[in-house]
Parts: sequence; C-alpha cells; structure tokens
Amino acid sequence: MPPCDCCSDGNDKADISTDLVFSTMESISSKVTETASLISKDSVDLMLTLLTLCKENGNCVFVAGAGRSGLMGRAFAMRLMHLGLKAYVIGETVTPAVRERDILIAISGSGSTKSIVSVAEKCKSVGAYVISLTSKEESVLGDLSSVNVVLPSKSNADKPENNESVAANAENVDDVCTCSQLLMGSSFEILTLIFSEAVVMHLTRLIGVSEDEMKARHANTE
Repeated sequence: MPPCDCCSDGNDKADISTDLVFSTMESISSKVTETASLISKDSVDLMLTLLTLCKENGNCVFVAGAGRSGLMGRAFAMRLMHLGLKAYVIGETVTPAVRERDILIAISGSGSTKSIVSVAEKCKSVGAYVISLTSKEESVLGDLSSVNVVLPSKSNADKPENNESVAANAENVDDVCTCSQLLMGSSFEILTLIFSEAVVMHLTRLIGVSEDEMKARHANTE
C-alpha cells in the first residue's frame, strides 16, 4: 500500500479523518485482549513467585532494556520500587552490583539485543535469576533465562507488515495509510507496559501492599 499524502515530505497534507485514530485505538485494545490468552500461565506464575521471594528475602531486582523497551522497563522499575522492592535500572550511576539470588528483568522484543544479552550473561554468571520479556518463543536471551515470558507481537527486528485489523475496520481501505499502522515494535512495547502494570497490580495482593503505601514511596522531590 503506497503512503498517502500526509506521509510525504510536501507541505500539503491530506485531510485525514480522526475516526482512523479511534479505530486504531480499538484495534490495539483488541490485540492486547487477544494476546493475553496466548501468554504462558506457567511463565507468569514463575515470574510472580520469583518477585514475591525477592521482596520477602530482601534481594534486589534490576531492569534492563534498550531504546523504547528500556523506557517501558523504567516504568516497571518505578512501580516495583513503589511496591517496596529494591529496584534498580541497569546503567544508572546509583545501581549497585548484582548479587546471587537477585533478579534481572531483561526486556527485548527480538530476544537478541546484544547489550541486553550481555547484561543477562553477567547476571546469570553471578547466580542471579534472569526473567526475560520477549516476543519470541526461542531466542538467545530466552535460552539464558530462568523464565522467558513471551508477549506475542511484532518487534522492531521484524519486517514491516500491514495492519490488517485497522484496514478491516475502515469503511474504505484506500483511506488507511501507513500512519495508522503500529510501527517499529510499538506492539511489543505497548504489551510490555500493560503486562507489567498487570503484574504489579497482582503483586500488591500477593505481598500485601496498599495503594497508600505505594504513594508514600513515590518521589516527593519532583
């Protein structure tokens, strides 16, 4: 499908219906619902168990991710801190050494991001648990991990493809331009954010933390 006028470098932009924005949002929401049923329950159970034990034993949890996956990871680390875990982001100057029985949460859609694989190898070598969030059943990172939670989606490493669900919702397929597609791994990043928030919500019940307690830990120097 050729790009529409709004995607060109010209000064004139086509009049794009805002309905496409809302139909794309609905498509994303449907995809998230569809994906939830495909995630391995066993892998999520193990992830929750490891994080609960980490909190009970006073171990640290580290989060690593590159690019936009890293931004999703930072959001996850912040919530884990709110829960009372000793949470750190790999690469920050105040991040301490990883020790035995600590946890690394490594985020990579492809499961092959070199910097993240390197971090996972180091953490595993000192006896830390590695929890990976990827979009692949099999990957270098997944093979290194104690548990690999697969979030089925298109990662940035995958070839571009048309968003058929958005096209199907449009009254006229010709009205759907490349702007309406999820680009460059966005589907994995969105799933990572929603999944991590769902994990946090369940952890509040598992470890007995109230929202007031979480708010009390939120930064007061912003």
